[in-house]
Formats: sequence, structure tokens, C-alpha cells
Amino acid sequence: MEKQDRNDIATFPELFDGMEQFIEEQARGIKKTSAIVAMIALPCGMLIAWLLNRVA
Repeated sequence: MEKQDRNDIATFPELFDGMEQFIEEQARGIKKTSAIVAMIALPCGMLIAWLLNRVA
């Protein structure tokens, strides 16, 4: 008797329907969030560098 691997994705394909779309949506959200953070961090970093340059 062969032992079946119950952790195999092929055993429960209905659980993974739409997984690719979910991953794409999550990646899109991460890219959007990182772009917003970069747009905020760059000017703030430049401002801090300018202020530290004036103080020193």
C-alpha cells in the first residue's frame, strides 16, 4: 500500500483557486505602499540633511 501525501496541492486544488490573482494584488499593494514611503522619505531625508548641515 502506498502512502499518499496529503500536503500536496494537487490533493486540494479548490483551495488554491485564485491564488495567482491574490498574489498579484498583494504585490501591487506592496509596490504602491513602497512608492508612497519613498516619496515621503526622500524629501524628509533631504530636509534633515539640510538642517544638520546648517547646525554643524
